[in-house]
Amino acid sequence: MQLNLNYNLDVEAGVYFEIYDKMPATLVENVGYVKKEGLTPLYSGYTQKGGVYKGTVELPSYMKTVYIYTPAFYAQTVIEANIEGNTINATATTDSDEEQTAARRKITGTYQAYYCYMDEDAASVRSGWSTLKKQHTAYEFNWHSWLGSYYTNYNGKIDYEYNGELRPSTSDIADLYEKHQEVINIDNPCPQVYRSYSDLKVNKDAEVVVSFVGQNTCWNSSIGYYYYQDGEAPTSLNKANVVLLFPNTQDGNYTVFPRYSKACAGINRGTTVQLMYYPNIASGSKEGATTVFPKGTRIGFVLATNAWGNRLSSNTGWGTQKDKGYRAATSEALSVNDNGVAYGKPRTAVYRTNDYVVISFEDYESDENFSDVVITTRTNPLDAIVDVPPADTIITSTTLKGMYAFEDLWPSKGDYDMNDVVIKHTVTKYLQKDEIIAEAFNFKTYQNYAQLANGLAIRLDKKIASTDTVRCFIKREGETTATQATFTYEPDDNVFILTDNVKNIMGAEYTVTISHASAISESEMNAAHPFIWRASTNGLRREIHIAHEAPTSKVDASFFGTEDDQSVPAQGIYYVRSGIYPFAFYLSGADETSLSPLLKYDNESTPLDHLFPKYAEWVNSGGTSSTDWYSSNTGK
Repeated sequence: MQLNLNYNLDVEAGVYFEIYDKMPATLVENVGYVKKEGLTPLYSGYTQKGGVYKGTVELPSYMKTVYIYTPAFYAQTVIEANIEGNTINATATTDSDEEQTAARRKITGTYQAYYCYMDEDAASVRSGWSTLKKQHTAYEFNWHSWLGSYYTNYNGKIDYEYNGELRPSTSDIADLYEKHQEVINIDNPCPQVYRSYSDLKVNKDAEVVVSFVGQNTCWNSSIGYYYYQDGEAPTSLNKANVVLLFPNTQDGNYTVFPRYSKACAGINRGTTVQLMYYPNIASGSKEGATTVFPKGTRIGFVLATNAWGNRLSSNTGWGTQKDKGYRAATSEALSVNDNGVAYGKPRTAVYRTNDYVVISFEDYESDENFSDVVITTRTNPLDAIVDVPPADTIITSTTLKGMYAFEDLWPSKGDYDMNDVVIKHTVTKYLQKDEIIAEAFNFKTYQNYAQLANGLAIRLDKKIASTDTVRCFIKREGETTATQATFTYEPDDNVFILTDNVKNIMGAEYTVTISHASAISESEMNAAHPFIWRASTNGLRREIHIAHEAPTSKVDASFFGTEDDQSVPAQGIYYVRSGIYPFAFYLSGADETSLSPLLKYDNESTPLDHLFPKYAEWVNSGGTSSTDWYSSNTGK
């Protein structure tokens, strides 16, 4: 199936994406889309630079609509598209038409003036903020707006943007986007290794710039910075002498309500500011201001949720966003909840990538993805800040291939309940950007009621390179971690023998992982095909594969064409019979839920078409009708 996907990015970054047959996320008020638990995508991939993907994908035939999900904060979270013929055209839509989409990326003027509530210079209009009269210690209005001015009628657009040599290039910004989606997958809680109260320590005299990378949140927040000598961290925001950095972090790219976020956007992605060091800031003086931060200085950052006056409209359905006392800071004592109570755990994630240190904020709601607002720092000299953990650059993506079911009496006619061996097949890709550094083939077995001892094996499409590293694992039912194992490998047929009796460890998951010495593309990926077997004579075995799949060189060919089997090996025809029942089948996109009737003890010896009324219609139509006979789970 042809997929034409376009995220309409205004930066040359790639986007990791996943495809589902149902809506994979729930829209949560004041948070946005939250990935549902327990879902496995049917396909995953990585777009080209600019968020464009054109290629073929393997999807179940029953699908009429696809849902394309990405954990990348800088791209539209969910895109819904219909399948037309054999093509999917999916485009991110951020407004009602192309003209509005283009306008969304520009800061627009407002009829009235708006202010940052933390700005000490906004005192003249403070009397109108009746709800903000120092509800608690977080509201002290003591952020110094010393770097320059912002336009109150342009949603806080700053006039002190930096355009010098330390400003990230367009390609650097794109790399930062891609790195962020590799380091912090918003589907899952942010890794603990990056969650930290980590004010940046300057280990040599240095200049420092900060760039706004982006956000995807409903809040209109402000960011400030502060600094102190190492060992003299402020004990509260009131003592931090915060300098206003970005008065409004809403960039108009909130994918849930793009039109309304555009109306209150005041910053463009990539906006860069050079930090100033004020040696006499504690006394309220700018005297001695310099761009150089002395060795031994620590620099911290704080995000004030909804500190900008112009906020998302009540037309969003979530109501006008209210004032918030929440603060997320890189210093422990300075992160407070909406009631001014200090958090006991970090509200920021910090990591290093190349010459940049990235700070990623968790704003207000605790979805724990730490990707609500993202900034980055760069220094001159480049190695002035080093005490930050480097980024892990691997994305792990598991996709559901489908279910296999086998009748083990081949070549004899069985009862065709198709539950003698039932397995679910998933594939995991380990990605560095759009390259695959490892791949894992997983097969989970389910309870069956067969009397025979059936072995399970897989055959790979491609030979394993001598430079590749292969590891095998077994995870028993109820265990949380897998144990390394030894599977017999038959190089002539590229076959791994996973077990000689599935019933010995029912419910087990068998995994073969291949790590590549050199990264490969998706087109170079392997594919695994399971089959069941029992020992025969002369060192051969009785193998049962899905219809038309050739056996290995170790098959006992004397069974072909006998009893119920109508194979013709000379013509390349294997494992077929007359009628509507197969010896084995593979169903793309199926899982244990959709095939649950096969796994019920009460249905033992009940033919497949009795469990699934639409099955016979699907077979008799040549696979063109009732393609959802299993996905709709109409079974008994």
